[in-house]
Amino acid sequence: MRLPIALSLTFCLWLNGCQSQAAQQAPTAPDESLTNTYWKLLTVDDNPVVVADNVREAHIVLHIENARLAGATGCNTISGGYQHSGERLSFHPIATTKVACPPAQMQSEQAMLNTLQHTKRWQIDGSRLALTNANGESLAVFEAVHLY
Repeated sequence: MRLPIALSLTFCLWLNGCQSQAAQQAPTAPDESLTNTYWKLLTVDDNPVVVADNVREAHIVLHIENARLAGATGCNTISGGYQHSGERLSFHPIATTKVACPPAQMQSEQAMLNTLQHTKRWQIDGSRLALTNANGESLAVFEAVHLY
């Protein structure tokens, strides 16, 4: 009677050890692509971005074709160009629509535009895109959103 119980216990312990080892070796999610990805703005200068009701969220998309930037600030839409080489990234010139929004949204918009103007480098970790200035200081963090 003790032998079947001992074998069952040994098998369970062995199986649990295999599962733990497999979990430790499980691959992490691959990094999202910088281009042709919808990047939702999460933070600017380490401050969380709050999305107002019935307003398009702040986001960017870097289209490969013609190195074109498109997006929204949470108030107005933006468009322009970008240059990308290795870890370097810069945006130029950026145009916006000129719709007046509540003061909080206008402040968030200005912070986002300032971030894009000062961006010099980028880094992706999984589904997060970090933009930094020339000194490596964090300017903004975005999250990849899959639309379909």
